[in-house]
Amino acid sequence: MKESYLMILLEKASLIVVLFLLISKLKIFKRIFEKEKYDKKDLFVIATVFTLLSILGTYNGVVYKGSILNTRIITIVSGGILFGPFVSIPAGIISGLHRFLMYPESMTATPCFISSICAGILSGLFYKKIPVKLRGIYGILVGMISENITIILIYFLSKPTDLALDIIHTIYLPLIAGQLGIGFMVSIVNTIEKDKKDIEDRKKAEMSALQRQINPHFIFNALNTIASFIRFDPQKARDLIISLSTYLRHNLEFNDSLIDVEKEMEQVRSYIDIEQARFGNSLNIVYDIDKTDVKIPSLIIQPLVENAIIHGILPMDNKSEGQIKISVKNIDSKVKISVQDNGVGIDQNVIDNLYSGNMPENKIGLYNVHLRIKLYYHKGLEIKKLARGTLIEFYVWR
Repeated sequence: MKESYLMILLEKASLIVVLFLLISKLKIFKRIFEKEKYDKKDLFVIATVFTLLSILGTYNGVVYKGSILNTRIITIVSGGILFGPFVSIPAGIISGLHRFLMYPESMTATPCFISSICAGILSGLFYKKIPVKLRGIYGILVGMISENITIILIYFLSKPTDLALDIIHTIYLPLIAGQLGIGFMVSIVNTIEKDKKDIEDRKKAEMSALQRQINPHFIFNALNTIASFIRFDPQKARDLIISLSTYLRHNLEFNDSLIDVEKEMEQVRSYIDIEQARFGNSLNIVYDIDKTDVKIPSLIIQPLVENAIIHGILPMDNKSEGQIKISVKNIDSKVKISVQDNGVGIDQNVIDNLYSGNMPENKIGLYNVHLRIKLYYHKGLEIKKLARGTLIEFYVWR
């Protein structure tokens, strides 16, 4: 008897997984999955889908002496592990209430209602607290815990006790084993999302990197600056030619390989030398660089400095008060790299667009760095709008 119910539950869990995969191929879900952060509208859509799938799990369940062997917990926990409490808790409450109202006279109605809510809360708590690779395993564990809560509640709340024990004896193994469906569901969704994002991010990063190799406007302005120094300060002009040569060499040698942070800073300083000669007292640069042997992707810091100059300092009314601080700090096993300015401050829309992948063309350098950092370290730039200015930072591992 247990074996037959186990096979039935596994079949129904497979059906839920297939339905979700089909839903995920709809355009609205493709756009949502491509985002790094979900807004309220996204979470509402996702929560609605998981709630409906949870309710469907109850309708599609198998009745055994007043209990319903179903996949409701599988869907609730999957929603929480994948998308967080704003999905799993509503799904748990609504589908649990639906289960209670569907068969209120059932001796397992109250236990199922309570355990559904518990499943939504527990799975939501694990969201973002575990590595993506381990979400499937944790999801299975949370599902098993949730179903054990169901069993315990059935034992203590359902009467008569003999019937409750009969139900527990029959459904316990199928319910516990059926939680493998969570791992299957989570792993498939993670794989689809990761593969798709990796392909798209690499294409965007490669295209952006090519566009970043030589900025014609910067070259034109640099040559004009050097030309102006040739007349009254030839030595400065020669120094600027060396700086420009260093800048161009780094750009032309770009192959997205890891380089020493000291070499990256050499490229940054050559860029700053030219921009300081161009803007004079408008650019005050502070370096806070720890000695470290860490390697980073090339052409990562300079675009952040360029962004701080162009979009932070230059739009200021009093440019002479502008300051940019470049930091490379050792923090335990990691190195924090940051660029901070006291300029006009970044627009929140720029931050939102960067995380959602909708960057305008004039911010392509910032977006390129964000994508490349994500490809290497699985987490992109952290951008903060300060009371005065902007802080952009990221972490690399030794």
